[in-house]
Amino acid sequence: MTDEQIAEECQRLTQLLRDDLRKLGASPTYDGTIKSLIDLYRTDKTSSIHRVKHSTRIRDYEPSLRILVDAVGGRRIDALRASDFIRWFEQWRKKGHRRASGAIKLLRVVISYGAGEKLHGCADARLILSDMRFEQPMPRKVAMTYEQCLAIVRKSAELECPSIGFVEALKFESALRRIDVIGEWQPTPDGGPFRWRGMTVGDISKDMILKVTTSKTGVDAARDLKLMPLVQEALKAYSIPQIGPVVIDENTGQPYWENRYTEKFRIVRDKAGVPAHVWSMDSRAGAVSETVEATGSLEAARDLATHTTTKTTRRYSRGDGLEASRKVAEARAEKRK
Repeated sequence: MTDEQIAEECQRLTQLLRDDLRKLGASPTYDGTIKSLIDLYRTDKTSSIHRVKHSTRIRDYEPSLRILVDAVGGRRIDALRASDFIRWFEQWRKKGHRRASGAIKLLRVVISYGAGEKLHGCADARLILSDMRFEQPMPRKVAMTYEQCLAIVRKSAELECPSIGFVEALKFESALRRIDVIGEWQPTPDGGPFRWRGMTVGDISKDMILKVTTSKTGVDAARDLKLMPLVQEALKAYSIPQIGPVVIDENTGQPYWENRYTEKFRIVRDKAGVPAHVWSMDSRAGAVSETVEATGSLEAARDLATHTTTKTTRRYSRGDGLEASRKVAEARAEKRK
């Protein structure tokens, strides 16, 4: 290659780089495809994805958006028919009913965003979807038992990651959500480094009374850790720090990231011999179910779980109601005496 040809090639590559840099800083443009609409939805600060909690976006929104982009991102919205949505749902359901339902839910949200912005084809697609109903997945019927939680507590101590046992014990005894126990990392509004917020040592008094404000409902909750046998068992191996966050990842010396906690929980659960269909989230259901069985009171379980209505509590109570009905029958019989 001559010097002149080398110079021309350098100029060509330089121009390509400049074009790429210009595109990098430019806002996405709508070209009529699902992918371009999702790109706009992700970057537009007025879209609903920027009004949900960061953990919700990472756990619920982004996985479904990736499914949409990978599977149907190239499809033109103005050409979509009801048969397309039905076919996609059936294809996605083969890989999991919840996966399919989540993808359809986010598709509705994204197309509604496009219709609101008067983007071509979105209003018609939203109208088609509004008349369609898709079979919802069955609610979970799994609740972690006391014995399973105890096995996780003890195995986490053996594996030298007692923080997992402490978290599961506290969730099982208190019915607090995991995010209220381990906290969460959130990006700053200006796009700066992530910051952590959550339960700190200052939330636990010297006499072991925990006071927190729940992240979902904003309800103030107080729990006496001294009266929680599983928590006391977990504290034999886990030491609450002197200051700062209550729960620390032994591997990093920092609070847990959501996905990192889930990974470690699975390892401990499997080593403890707890079935794989039992998830970390099921310890909260275990707390509600055990409370209903022990007290016969759905209201007591509602208060423990900081639910706003007993309708929500019923979904978390995974038993068949036998023990609760027995206690009610015994109480009624006693009253007749």
